[in-house]
Amino acid sequence: MAFNKFNVALLFTAVLIGGVAQAQDTATTGEAPTVDKTADVAKNIQKYLGDFEITSISETDVPGLYELVSGGSILYVNEAGTRLFEGDMIDLENRVSMTEQRLGKLHMDLLVDIPESQMLTYEPTIPTGRSITVFTDISCGFCQRLHGEIDTLLESGVAVNYLLFPRAGIDTPASDALQSVWCNDDPQAAMTTAKAGGSVPTATCDNPIQLHMALAQQVGLRGTPLIYLDTGERVPGYRDATTLVEMVNAKEKYIP
Repeated sequence: MAFNKFNVALLFTAVLIGGVAQAQDTATTGEAPTVDKTADVAKNIQKYLGDFEITSISETDVPGLYELVSGGSILYVNEAGTRLFEGDMIDLENRVSMTEQRLGKLHMDLLVDIPESQMLTYEPTIPTGRSITVFTDISCGFCQRLHGEIDTLLESGVAVNYLLFPRAGIDTPASDALQSVWCNDDPQAAMTTAKAGGSVPTATCDNPIQLHMALAQQVGLRGTPLIYLDTGERVPGYRDATTLVEMVNAKEKYIP
């Protein structure tokens, strides 16, 4: 679905005007609105989108603007359900993407359904209960670079969980290579060998690659590595291991 920039501008204008009017009304009456209009918003927007999947709708802190969650994606909609747009909501005061923060926790709620037995996990010698989860591919240059720094994470007590995502798709050499790693007697060592450009014996077995790819589609993966910290933060692209350790230790673990 294409979203017109003109429509986005109209929405923001309507939201700002509505916010001013609401603030004036509140100042006059001394009462804040308490009516939950999310069901009405869902009904309004379904007039235009039909069977479009709506996971949840909730108010944002911008008057008249609602967050619409569809699977692993976030959109925004006005109360009348006539304007829909995608993009980041930026908190200019704190210079952070509120959308990215919400996506991290939203996606962590999906990741929790993948058992550790269905991920390729590197455990630290002294576990701390902290971890990162990474969509990875063998041929991805930045994935190789991150894997080359994995000892920094493990020595800091941060476990690394890999989700296997062949960027070329299923039933491709990239997919076959990841399957051979997974099916190896020592998949952790095989992944290290493969990412260093070494050869891994061809092998086949039951594997979670299709499950990981389906999850990647849900979260809207556009490239690897895609990193999720156990704090609920989402990190698109490469970040050096030292920075990742600092980010993990800077916040409490997110509990879905």
